[in-house]
Amino acid sequence: MKRIVSVVILALFVTTSLFAIDFSRVQEISMPDSALNNGGTGNMVAGEDVDGDGKKEIYLVNDNWNDDPSELIPRIYKLEEDGSGGWEVVWSAVAPVDAQNTWPPLLLDDLDGDGKMELIWSVVNNFATEANPYRVLIYEHQGGDSDLFGVDDGAGGYAPNAAWTITDQDNLNLRLFDMDVADIKGDGVKRIIFADRTGNNSGYHFGVITVSDVPDAGDGSETWEVEATAQDFTYGGDNKWDVVVIEPSFYTFDEVVISKTTWNGSDWEYSELSPLPGGISFRAAQTADIDGDGTKEAITGEYYYGDDTRHLWLLQEEADTLKRTGLFDISTESYLNGGRLTGGSHGDIDADGNLDFVFGSRYSGPPNAMIFFLSHKGGDITSPDNWELSFVDTAYDDGLTGIWDVIDVANMDDDEYLEVVYTSSVPYDEGVEPFFDHISYPIIVMDPQIANSIDKSNPLLPFAYKLEQNFPNPFNPSTTLSIHIPTAEHVNLAIYDITGKEVKVLVNSHLNAGNHSFVWDGTDMNGRKVASGSYIYRMKAGNVVKVRNMTLLK
Repeated sequence: MKRIVSVVILALFVTTSLFAIDFSRVQEISMPDSALNNGGTGNMVAGEDVDGDGKKEIYLVNDNWNDDPSELIPRIYKLEEDGSGGWEVVWSAVAPVDAQNTWPPLLLDDLDGDGKMELIWSVVNNFATEANPYRVLIYEHQGGDSDLFGVDDGAGGYAPNAAWTITDQDNLNLRLFDMDVADIKGDGVKRIIFADRTGNNSGYHFGVITVSDVPDAGDGSETWEVEATAQDFTYGGDNKWDVVVIEPSFYTFDEVVISKTTWNGSDWEYSELSPLPGGISFRAAQTADIDGDGTKEAITGEYYYGDDTRHLWLLQEEADTLKRTGLFDISTESYLNGGRLTGGSHGDIDADGNLDFVFGSRYSGPPNAMIFFLSHKGGDITSPDNWELSFVDTAYDDGLTGIWDVIDVANMDDDEYLEVVYTSSVPYDEGVEPFFDHISYPIIVMDPQIANSIDKSNPLLPFAYKLEQNFPNPFNPSTTLSIHIPTAEHVNLAIYDITGKEVKVLVNSHLNAGNHSFVWDGTDMNGRKVASGSYIYRMKAGNVVKVRNMTLLK
């Protein structure tokens, strides 16, 4: 039986596991220049140290959701640790194009192999003032311990080292939605492989592009080339939403077909596979050699197109197709608004030698901000028994909505474990409806609480926050909930039903450091006995939130 674990909220899954990892929300990083960047976060690369100064970096671009034409200003930032637990902007640039910068791909790679990393950014969406705007911008690191990327424009800003429109055609609705960088031909040249979300308008659908070099002076001396697009083949698909690269092939996803494009050594070949039954893969696909056999596989989840199934899939190349192994079916659960998995990242978060995969979700709730955690526990990767599904976070703010698809897995604190960093690509309006007041969510850092990493000699460390499993569980008529907080602070401990509705608040006051226990007698705020079933209890202490579930039986 596969292990499905509800470790952070919701009594939705029925089995538990000793392998489950708890996560604590340890940091919230505000979007820089919030008055300007009020449309959400477009994309993010976290946990880097490009300049080698020992300080962690976050690279991010803004999002222009619902901005009017005067606000369509794509911006890019480098944030760096300030040495006191915060973050500061040490470099930024404004894109040389006015466009709706919505769901913009952002990568960090050494595309031209000169030893200097580049930020590769696709900015343009449907709305732009130019007839043929730039769609790919490359800002190259200036080298050494410099914080700077790009070319000094002489006016206090930075221009890209290389930029390209991709097409010579004016007024073409060409929007890169997802992209990857890979040496797909095996010739030592890195190429950009992209999915085009407006393929039916542009005719591109997907593409492979190259740049000869990224000039330091930004003088336009580079040579760009389109090597292949759907226009080169007989194409029967739709708009593309995701890219998977398993050299020498790449796969792009839509609700009609999965397109397979392969370099055969002398030319590009094309074929079409049936789509995922539950719909598209929406910037969620992640490629890695999961079992260490030298062959890459992909993990992805389904979005809300197709039939009613909603799976987390293992995808493996087999002959001329993709073998699909359903690891978890979450189609019956109501908390995901129809099953809209979107965004993701991966890494060995718990340092157990096996990869872990993280997925976001769209407008999840209640509760909000559902971030899924899929962990391989070793052994045969095609056996669902060797995988575990739980949650990184599920309740950033119950009253707000978001598209929680901006996600990275990175080492943010230099211990052996990786953190999950996530935020929303759309803003909120203080809890009424999105897209009115335009307030960007912060970037959330979730730290895994690994049992053997806890220094029990220091009770003031952040991971000393504990929310114990209630006892007894299941229970009737009462149960005890115990918590531990490492320092005196305000604590809220409340009980919810599985829809996220608050049932009873057990404590909402300032508590001293140490252990505290509270008894719930199975009644609501009015003293009425509640029905049998599953309930959720959540502790919020400072910036730390922990959640568990319990069962009342009568």
